[in-house]
Order: sequence, then structure tokens, then C-alpha cells
Amino acid sequence: MRTPSQTAGPFFRIGLCAEPQNELPNGSIRIEGRLFDGENAPIADGMLELWSSEHGFGRCPTDGEGRFSFLVPADARRFELMVFARGLLKGAVTRLYLDGDAEDETMVAVRSGDGYRFDIHLQGDAATGFFDL
Repeated sequence: MRTPSQTAGPFFRIGLCAEPQNELPNGSIRIEGRLFDGENAPIADGMLELWSSEHGFGRCPTDGEGRFSFLVPADARRFELMVFARGLLKGAVTRLYLDGDAEDETMVAVRSGDGYRFDIHLQGDAATGFFDL
């Protein structure tokens, strides 16, 4: 079955992320969040890729409520993050900071219990900052 060339899905998640690969080597800090569309509705069939040259690579699909999580090393401070979702022509790239040293406050995860919370909004008033690549 062919899919339209204008979008990045919906079949990519099945082929790329049947099982989460969201635990990085030496991971001990959990980052949890949700992925939202422009109407603040959760995106249930998205996929996120997180990587750092120092700490490696992780991939996690979103669940039915748009939730995702990663387990990262305690000394990690910054990751590159690519978001794939239905309707995107290409992945959206942002950064995830675990401390406040960011160009844009929407890229900073918030402490939550023993870990961090990082919600991603693709559009709207609370839109996360993305890079134009």
C-alpha cells in the first residue's frame, strides 16, 4: 500500500518503533511528557527521537494520551529531539534542556518529583520552539 508523499505517516511508527527504545545507557533520570497538536489535543500516534553525542540515542512512541518517556543519565543536560507525527512533512527538531540554559524557555524541562516533565506543543499559544532546518 502506498502512502501520500506529503506526509510522514501514519505507517512510520509501526515500522520504526514497535517497542520503545527509550532507555539510554546509564539512564537513571526519567523525563516524561505529552505531545499535543495545535488544538491542544494529545497526539496518540507520534514518535520522538532523542539524542546526544555524549549519551546516545533513544526512540519512543506516544501512547493513546500522547504520553512518552525517556530514561537518561543523571549528568545529561541537553538533548536534540525530533518529533514525527501525522501531517508533518518532515520531523520537527527542538532541543530539550534539563537546566535553564536555553535559547527558548519552551525547550526547558520542568523538575517533577525525581525526574522532569517536558510537554511538546506543535502549534498554538504554548508552541514549543522548533528549528527551521
